[in-house]
Amino acid sequence: MLPLLRILLLVLMIAPVLGNASDPKSHEDGSHKKSSSETTTSNEPFLGPASEAKKLYKRYKRAYDKTIVAIACVKDPKCIDPEDEVLRYSKDALRILEKLDALASEGDVQANYYRGLIAFERMKYYDRQAEIVTHPDFILTNTVFRRYAKQQYGLAVKYFSVPAKINNPSACEYLGNLYLIAIVGNPQKEKAGLYFYNAANAYIEQGNQIAAARMYNAMKENIDPADPRIIQMYAKLHNKEPIATWRKLPSDLVQGAPKKAEQH
Repeated sequence: MLPLLRILLLVLMIAPVLGNASDPKSHEDGSHKKSSSETTTSNEPFLGPASEAKKLYKRYKRAYDKTIVAIACVKDPKCIDPEDEVLRYSKDALRILEKLDALASEGDVQANYYRGLIAFERMKYYDRQAEIVTHPDFILTNTVFRRYAKQQYGLAVKYFSVPAKINNPSACEYLGNLYLIAIVGNPQKEKAGLYFYNAANAYIEQGNQIAAARMYNAMKENIDPADPRIIQMYAKLHNKEPIATWRKLPSDLVQGAPKKAEQH
C-alpha cells in the first residue's frame, strides 16, 4: 500500500503542473460539436527545418511519456525500476516546459504555437477524465478535472492567438475548434467560422486544397450556409486557373491558321 500511496500523491502533485503533455490520439466526443477534423493533415504547421521550439516540444513529449511509464511501473509489483524515476522524469518535463514558456513570453511565434498545442492536448485529456469519473463518490475528482480542463482551454486560446495573428492556418484551425467546445460555456460558432475562414485562405495560399476544403466544410456546418465567406470559399476551391499562354498545346488541339486567299 505504501508504494501505491506514494505514487498517487506524486500524480496529484504532477498533474496540475504537467497539465501540458501531449496526447497523440485525437479526441472525438460530445464536447466537439460539428468541429473540423482537428488538423489531421500531415503537413507541418511551419516550413523549414525544426525550430528550437519544436525540438523542445518533442523533448517534452518524451519526458512526459517516460513519466507515465514510470508511474505504471511503480504500480506493478513485478517492476524493479526505482520509484524516484517518476519524479526525475517529471522534473525533466517541467524544465523543458519552462524553456518553452520563456521563448513564448519573448514573442517566439512557434513557441506560442507548440505551447498552445500542449495546452490543447492536456485540455482534451482532463475533459476525458472528467467524463470517465462520474460516480457520486468521486465528484470532487470530477470537479478538479473540469477545472484543469478549463485552465488548459484558456491557455490554448491565449497561445494559439499569437500565430493566428499572422494567419498560421494550423493555429487558426485549432482556434476554430476551440470555439466550438463547450468546456467554458456555449459554443461560439461565429468566432469559430471566422478562424475556419482564415485557415481556409491560408491553406489555399500554401496550395493545400484538401485542408482548405476541410475548413470550408467546417464553416458550412457551423455558420449560415448563405454567408458570403462560404460562397467565396466555394468559388476559390472550384474555379480552375486558365491554361497558361506560354504552355505549348497538343498539335491535335491546335487548328491550322487559314491560308491567305490567292491574289488574282
